[in-house]
Parts: sequence; C-alpha cells; structure tokens
Amino acid sequence: MKILHLFPRFPWPLKDGGAVAFYNHLKGLNDNGHTVVAAVMNTSKHRINFNDIPETVKNLATWHLVNIQNHITPLGALENLFRSDSYILSRFKQPPFEDLIKQLLAETDFDLIIFESLQCAVYIDKIKPLTKAKCLLRSHNIEHHIWHEQEKVEPSFLKRWYLRVQTERLKKEELKLTQQMDGILAISKADMVSYKSLGIHNPIVYYPVGFELMLQANIPKPHIAKVFHLGSMDWMPNQVAITFFLNDVWPLVIKERNLTFEIAGRNMPAHFSNLKQEGVSIKGEVEDAAQYIQENGIMVIPLKSGSGMRVKVMEGMALGKCIISTSKGMEGIAAVPNKHFILANTPTEFKDAILHFTENLKEADNIGLEARKFATEEFNNKNIVATLTTFVAQLKKDQEWVG
Repeated sequence: MKILHLFPRFPWPLKDGGAVAFYNHLKGLNDNGHTVVAAVMNTSKHRINFNDIPETVKNLATWHLVNIQNHITPLGALENLFRSDSYILSRFKQPPFEDLIKQLLAETDFDLIIFESLQCAVYIDKIKPLTKAKCLLRSHNIEHHIWHEQEKVEPSFLKRWYLRVQTERLKKEELKLTQQMDGILAISKADMVSYKSLGIHNPIVYYPVGFELMLQANIPKPHIAKVFHLGSMDWMPNQVAITFFLNDVWPLVIKERNLTFEIAGRNMPAHFSNLKQEGVSIKGEVEDAAQYIQENGIMVIPLKSGSGMRVKVMEGMALGKCIISTSKGMEGIAAVPNKHFILANTPTEFKDAILHFTENLKEADNIGLEARKFATEEFNNKNIVATLTTFVAQLKKDQEWVG
C-alpha cells in the first residue's frame, strides 16, 4: 500500500517509549512491503537536524519535515481559557503542517493515511474531503484519561481547576476526532474496551507495539543488585509514580538494606535532578536505552495513572528484565503476574519484592527470561504490522470488523 504517515515528532533517536513505538511501526511497514511518505512535525520540544539522522532511518520513508513551535507557555495557557478548544491539542494545529499535508495529497493517491496519536488527528476534518484513502488513528492511549487522573492527584486547587477545564475540552475533542476516523489501531486491549464504553463504535483492532530490534539484541545479561526506573520524566504520570516511590516505597527499602535506586530518562525536572535522598542516584537522559536496560538491575514501574500501553515495560520485557510493576503499569499487557513480572501495588509489596529479588538474583534472571519469551510471541513486529493489510481490506469491503 501507499501510505501517508503523520507523526507529531520525528521517530528518532530511540531514547523514549514514544520514539521506539513510532520507529518500530515504520520499520514494520517497510518489512511488510509498504511504501511510506512521512509528514513530521519537527517540534520545538523534540527538534532534530535531519542531516544527523542515520541513513538506515532515512531509507524507511520519503520524509517531509516542518519546523513548528508548540511549547507550552503561561501566556498561551491563560489565553486559551477565553476560547473553547483544548490547549493540549490546539498547539499542534499548525498552518504550515496543514499546507504540507494538502500538497502531499494533491501529488499522490494514497491507499491509507495513518494518524500517529491524537495530536495528528486534529487534521482529520481538513484531510477527509481531499482523499479517498482510509484514515486510521494509531491510538497510544485514551488521552483525556491521563489528564483526568493527573487532575485527581494535583495538590494545587488552581492547577486542579485548570486541569479539569482542559480535560473536559480534551474529552469532547478526542471523541469528535476519533469518530471521524475510518478505523482505530489500538495499542492495548484495555483501550479497545474504553473506546466502546465511551460510545465510539468505529472498526477497531488490537495493534500493540512490536520489538523486533529488541528481540534481536544481545541475550539478556545477569541482573545486579540494583533498582532502576527509565521513562520520559516530562510525562506527568511518571512524575507522580516516582514521587510515590521516593516518598512511600524507597524509605522502607533503604531501612532494611543498602541499595541504589537510579532514575533515568530525558527531560528530568529540576526537583528530581537536585534530589538528595539516601540511596537515590539521578542518571538523567541515557544515550542508548536498550543498553542501559540490559546493564542494570531490577526495573520498577510504580505507575498509578496513565492510559494505553507502557512502551518501556514492553521494551524491558523484550530485553529480559525482571520487572516489578503496579497493575496500572502492566495495563493492556496480557502477562501473568509472578511469571512474566512481579505485581506490587502497595509500598510494602514493592519493598518485599525489591528485597527478595535483589537478594535472589537467579530468580530475577528467570523472571526476565520468561518475560522475554512472552515478548517474543506477543510483540513480533512484522507479524503485528501484517494485520494492517487485513484490517484495511475489511474496511474497504465495508464489512464489520471484530477486533
């Protein structure tokens, strides 16, 4: 198929879950013989120089990049209160990017248009009248669910009120945009259920992130007696999770054993970077996420909020990590607790699991190997992307799809 793929940021470097998810999907499309034209918002937050991109990445698509300034500002947030749209999404509505899409549609008859995340879906009403191509939303989460959960844990009354306003606006726009799509590629089965409960009955298929690159990497290395977390630290659910872990879990651990907890990830907030807490080390951004995961100890995912599927969890499983996670952290992943990962929802459960597996590293290795076997079967990149052809064929026949 000839595919126009819209990206809210460039899918490189592979330093966070979003980039990994974007890149592996693009790689899967190529491996399945599709021709891809990629239109990318080269945002102020994730700005790249195309000349610095490896040739192997450049060869995955015909690339078109538009530089846009869409960072959050206090003035922009304030001015948005006097409008009715969502500030979360309105920052991605950029005339130069819209012009690029229209130009590409005028030049080529595409079979399929993939909107990578809700931030790209804001262009659906401009695109639909210009093409006969099927339009699919690749949904990474139910966006307004994330903001609603953040609202519930925000301590400031003023910020909580602002989040409530923005969440309601976001929900309204998210439902409207999603309903205009010909189909949904849902990253988790939990989100498939959520869409239906929200009254969205578009054709939908389970379409998780694949990890071909991770599965071909070096065999897992033995665990060491260390605990770490890796994730984008500008994502609010990660900030809430680490705050919970530092305040409620880690003091219980360090009281019983001298261990190190390392926090890694890009865009580390200052209050974490400057943290001085016994046994806690701030790594910050890592150059090679896969190598970092392989070389470190027990991976903890203390998430309390969020939606979709945590790519870093799947990446850790594919690399043979022993993972200790909350139920929310493993949401959407059909892994078996205490076989493929260790379930912990309370501070005491986290503490007990950390102490046990840092003391019994061979057991941690065995959990990691089971996780890797699961990932090999569940997240085979080429097989996942191969389902796209069948899904689109069903849509073209106007048949009901059962995902």
